[in-house]
Amino acid sequence: MPQAEQSLLDEVNAMCGDDRCRRIVLDHCPGIDPAAAMGTFNARIHPRDQMLLHSLRHHRDAGAAFSQYFGIALQQYSSAHQIMGMLFGDAAVGIDVLDFACGYGRLLRFLGLAMPPSKIWASELQADAVAFVEQAFGVQAFASHADPAQFTPGRQFDFIWVASLFSHLPESLFHAWLAKLISLLAPRGVLCFSVRDAALMPEGEARPASGIAYVEASENADIGTDIYGTTYADEAFVRRAVRATTGYDRPLHRLSRALAHEQDLYVFAQDPHHDLSGLTAFRRGPWGWLDRASLSSSGELRLQGWAASLDDGAVDCVEIDIDGRHHHCATGVARADVSAAFTDVRLEHAGWDFHCMLGTGVHAVRIAVSARTARRETALLYVGTVRVDEGPPGS
Repeated sequence: MPQAEQSLLDEVNAMCGDDRCRRIVLDHCPGIDPAAAMGTFNARIHPRDQMLLHSLRHHRDAGAAFSQYFGIALQQYSSAHQIMGMLFGDAAVGIDVLDFACGYGRLLRFLGLAMPPSKIWASELQADAVAFVEQAFGVQAFASHADPAQFTPGRQFDFIWVASLFSHLPESLFHAWLAKLISLLAPRGVLCFSVRDAALMPEGEARPASGIAYVEASENADIGTDIYGTTYADEAFVRRAVRATTGYDRPLHRLSRALAHEQDLYVFAQDPHHDLSGLTAFRRGPWGWLDRASLSSSGELRLQGWAASLDDGAVDCVEIDIDGRHHHCATGVARADVSAAFTDVRLEHAGWDFHCMLGTGVHAVRIAVSARTARRETALLYVGTVRVDEGPPGS
């Protein structure tokens, strides 16, 4: 690893061990009492976690990488937690859960705070990830297999969560893993898996008539591209695949852009009489980003970014903490790029622009930026340190 990248990784690791950063993360975790969870919350990230390394290489900023990693993890947890609650009610805390293709535990670190880790199983192809999540989060972990036919956990589950696996599978494995995981559902079981919609294919690339396209490239260099690349699939293909697996129609509900505001979530019920209509109340929550941050030698701090809700449109303001001092900054700045990215005209003025004078002699400040909806849903936009003459995150 290059020295510059290692330095950034060391800075992220320090943030993961910092109580202030840990508390900020927990403050954005729905259904969790931050004060009660501080003693058990493990924020440590495995040094080979591809999701973190990808962010570090893209942003070249420790705060941006930390914020993106945990921001996506929190949104994933919020989605899984909501769906479990909607479908199992108060019994959700006692169901048997499998986080399949769990990676290095981006979801597990939060899920284990909301329910007993003894009720959580995790599986992953990468052996070091299996060992890490078992030790770090106290869940029951076991190895997956490149061949679905060879994956035999020896039990069934009430809820199987699969984030960002089917968005990487070639068509044959898409069908094979769908069949395998459905076979592992208990009679009341529910499978929730994410898919990257064909509408997100790069501009100029034609959608295949089959409804699924596979590209032999991904951010995970540890897994061969013959079994793990980049997949796009439309809803018609997914529904045909489920029907082909089960032999007839079963309850299947699509939640568009419900995972990290990018991938669709499909919720499948083993019980043909299971009513999934309650999922129409699903909330994606707020989202946003800090695009630019600067601190001048005269002590002027300027922060710029955007914040929005895919449920309701732009949020009214963002909340900014500067070394423990709280501020609010209204949105309303034109951001045609945000509106275009989400194909949502409500987000045309989702931008915000904040500046204040901190005074001479200030060379660095610790900041945290959050978005909050009228329903008190929150998203972590950024936490990190801004230093004099330091360029914008991601520059």
